[in-house]
Amino acid sequence: MGAILLGTSGWDYPEWVGPVYPAHRNIDRLRHYADLFPIVEVNSTFYHLPTVSVVGSWVRRTPSGFRFAVKFPQTITHERRLVGADGELREFLRVVRPLTEAGRLVGALLQLPPSLAFDAAIVRSFYESIPAELPVAVEFRQASWTSPESLELLKEFRLAYSVVDEPLLPISLHVTGSFSYVRWHGHGTPLWYDYTYSPAELARWIPRIRQLAEDGRPVYGFFNNHFRGDAAVNCRQFTELLELPRPSWMSPRLD
Repeated sequence: MGAILLGTSGWDYPEWVGPVYPAHRNIDRLRHYADLFPIVEVNSTFYHLPTVSVVGSWVRRTPSGFRFAVKFPQTITHERRLVGADGELREFLRVVRPLTEAGRLVGALLQLPPSLAFDAAIVRSFYESIPAELPVAVEFRQASWTSPESLELLKEFRLAYSVVDEPLLPISLHVTGSFSYVRWHGHGTPLWYDYTYSPAELARWIPRIRQLAEDGRPVYGFFNNHFRGDAAVNCRQFTELLELPRPSWMSPRLD
């Protein structure tokens, strides 16, 4: 079985104070998060790239075994729509270099807009621009991207298919890269992410995750239902359902 690392999409939510982080204490939320989960997906890079020094601080503030995934900026996916984005891609790679140099980056998520249809020529050209050593997962949000030709391109460039639980597309367990990438968005209305997974829903994911991990490739999974701290609660519940071991750097559980 491949390693299974579960975390949440982001860590710095004000509403997590109390449910996830201690109230009435000025703490480093990333440090505290790293004592709860072994990996995090940085979703803030989608909206605005931080400075290199800030990214470097993420490395210093977390244990050496802690891992990161980061989202490609929306300037590449939603504004440039994968065309003429070489400058934006270079800047993204420059900013995340502290993570790559430290061996802490396990995935870069390319989340595509629902309005973008699959175009093989455009997609091939963009995939060719991605450095081969960058571990990339691609999240589809439009049905044309699930075509055999699209999936073959993922396999050709060894990019991971992002398995998603969300309202737009059905759950599909494709393994196209050197790792698997899973995101739980939720099924809330009008906001997907305003959702709490039930124990029964989480239990249905146990065989799926084990299937993804059965060939020895690692699986990285992230809960994105951040309202009320539900992502952290559901991630912890699912970690326990899968009976995953706690990393050595984490404090012993007291409950």
